[in-house]
Amino acid sequence: VNTNISQGENIADNGGLEAAYEAYNKWTSLHGQEPTPSSSTYTPKQLFWLAYASNWCAKLRPEFQEQILESGIHTLQIFRTNGPLQNSPDFGIDWNCPLESNMNPRMKCILW
Repeated sequence: VNTNISQGENIADNGGLEAAYEAYNKWTSLHGQEPTPSSSTYTPKQLFWLAYASNWCAKLRPEFQEQILESGIHTLQIFRTNGPLQNSPDFGIDWNCPLESNMNPRMKCILW
């Protein structure tokens, strides 16, 4: 990943996800916690994170992946998903990820 090219977008992904989560929490504080759908084993907060991750779900040809890595201002979808989630302390809490696990590293990149 060429972070010199994608740095601004990586920062925006982190900040945007954080702002969206804060907005979700503000909404639930005003309107009450959403009920868990009867067909789901996930909490409403876990469903928030799943909705974010599903946004980046994609299957790309290797040639296209290479093109993105060489010249695109965005990084690959897997990094656009996992990077902001790994940097979010709230994600680790909501999913009960052990500290220092892959999705809850001790060192996080938090800008704001």
